[in-house]
Amino acid sequence: MFKSYYKFIRILFSPFFYLLQIISNCDIHHKAEIQGGINIHHPSAGIVISGKAKIGEMLTLTGGNIIGVKNGSKGIIIGNNCNIGANACIIGPLQLGNNIKIAAMACVVKSFYNDNLSLIGVPAKIN
Repeated sequence: MFKSYYKFIRILFSPFFYLLQIISNCDIHHKAEIQGGINIHHPSAGIVISGKAKIGEMLTLTGGNIIGVKNGSKGIIIGNNCNIGANACIIGPLQLGNNIKIAAMACVVKSFYNDNLSLIGVPAKIN
């Protein structure tokens, strides 16, 4: 029910949202589905999360992260308890499993369905 009215209510709150975005340096799209919480360690480095992202429980972002999709793409699905290092990017469409750790400065451009992985490099590969 709230989603049907959101497009009208957000007009009233948009100045507040823009102010929060300027202060926090985080751009999290209102259509992003974040389930059980998100932990941002250094928001001053900047965070961008696409509206086509579906994020599981307990995502940890270190700072300078981008979670985005190419134009016209389906979206990004990130599993539970994932940790994304500083300045790491996830460019979809793709899907990541649970308990995945992405190293600093890594760029993930393809899906990794298995759980408990460490991804390193550009493009990211299993360590």
